[in-house]
Amino acid sequence: MTIQNGDTPDRSLYASRQSTQDWFTQLQQLSDALVLCPTDIATRCELAALLERLDQHEEALMNWNRVLTSDPNNLMAREGLARCRQRMGRSLQSPI
Repeated sequence: MTIQNGDTPDRSLYASRQSTQDWFTQLQQLSDALVLCPTDIATRCELAALLERLDQHEEALMNWNRVLTSDPNNLMAREGLARCRQRMGRSLQSPI
């Protein structure tokens, strides 16, 4: 971004771009970590939560389900699953 004639950059636009870029970097790092260790529940929970923040509810739902496969009593995953289903308009009782 070039500043000319005393103009100041729109800080909110810059912050929005930066945070989106950070999210995608974080998304890639979490995905890479799961390639190395697909059973890492903490990393998978972090990935699912990030996907929710990015409005990728279908992908987040798949990751929450993977957590619950390994740890059926994981409260964070149960809550994430419920949020995703609600945002996607699915019944909380549906199998997928």
